[in-house]
Amino acid sequence: MERRTRHIVGVGVVVALLLFGPGAYHLVRLSLAQRRLARQLRELEARHEALRRERERLESDPTYVEGLIRSTFKWAKPGEYVIPLDEDSARERRRQ
Repeated sequence: MERRTRHIVGVGVVVALLLFGPGAYHLVRLSLAQRRLARQLRELEARHEALRRERERLESDPTYVEGLIRSTFKWAKPGEYVIPLDEDSARERRRQ
């Protein structure tokens, strides 16, 4: 059914182009551009919301911030032992 619908729409676009000339072409082109921009806007809004939540968490959750610092910079408290469990660390140990 979806393929048939696309075919009908395609035929309709061709007929519109023949009947209305370049104006219809520009209308279709602008319509497609508008859809693309609307999709990009939705993606950017979702990314913005994720970043806003991350910012709130960074401002309000000291445990989360400490975990980020420890995992990013491989920091440990005095007297603590750090045992790396990721692939990069395992490769570095094998090279040595």
